[in-house]
Amino acid sequence: MANSQNICGVAVYLAPGAGADLTARIQALPGVELQAASGEQRLAATVVDTPTSMAIDQIAAIHRMPGVVAASLIFHAVDEADGGAEPFDDNPCEDNAACGAGTGHRVSTGPTEIR
Repeated sequence: MANSQNICGVAVYLAPGAGADLTARIQALPGVELQAASGEQRLAATVVDTPTSMAIDQIAAIHRMPGVVAASLIFHAVDEADGGAEPFDDNPCEDNAACGAGTGHRVSTGPTEIR
């Protein structure tokens, strides 16, 4: 897969009173970008491969940090920069809602809000 990018969405749960610098230490890792925070204990981040590190290694590093309760992979995709196929190009239906109702076809529903 030439010219592709590995993209991981990660939910990070912090221990109460984990320290204000923990978020900064997570963001300092190569390929890690904070996308959202919910209060002081929940973060949403994206982690991508870089020339010097793999995303999976950075997720493991986050998980091992003191004050991190869990770092869970919640989304994974490989983005082909060379114009690869869209994820749902093989869906023959024009109406995703009707098509996905028990037919076994994959349905794109768009982004999901996490609460």
